[in-house]
Amino acid sequence: MLRLSALGILIVLISEAPLSELAPDTHHGMIYHASPQSAVSQDISFEPGGAVHGITEDNCEFSKTGWQSSDGVGVFLEINYCKSPAHAQRVLNKLTKAATKIFEKKTLTSKDRKTGERMVVTFTKGLVKRPEMIIWTKDSEINMVESTSFEHALIFEKKFPAN
Repeated sequence: MLRLSALGILIVLISEAPLSELAPDTHHGMIYHASPQSAVSQDISFEPGGAVHGITEDNCEFSKTGWQSSDGVGVFLEINYCKSPAHAQRVLNKLTKAATKIFEKKTLTSKDRKTGERMVVTFTKGLVKRPEMIIWTKDSEINMVESTSFEHALIFEKKFPAN
C-alpha cells in the first residue's frame, strides 16, 4: 500500500504479503499489456524519478528508483546490497527459482575473475505474464531492471553508469 502525504513525501507501508499477491494484475503500479514492441531509438535518455530504500526479507539493503525515458516509458531499477557475494548468489537463486523461463544466462568476468551473473527472466503469476526482467549480480550487489517495454529495459541497462 502506498500513500502520498500533502507535502508530496512518499510513505511506504510495509506488508507481509508480496505486492504481486496484493495486486495480482499489477507490479509496482504498472499494468502489463501483451502488445508487440516497436523499434525503439537508442538515442533515448532517462531521468530519475522517485526512490524507495529499505531492507529486503533476505536482509539485504535495497534501493529502487523509477526512471522516465525521453519518450515517456517507465523503467524501474532495484539494487539489493547483500552482505557478501555468496549471500547475493543465494538471493539470486531464490529469486530466479520463481522464474517461469530463463531466456539468457551468462557469467560476468573481470580480469579472468568471476564477478557475477546476468540473466533475462520472466515470471508468470496465475494467468498474468510479467515482462522480461534483466537481473545481474556484481560481487555482493543484485541489480534488477524491468519495464513494460523490454527494449527500454535493455537500453537502460546499457546506459546504466555502473556497467
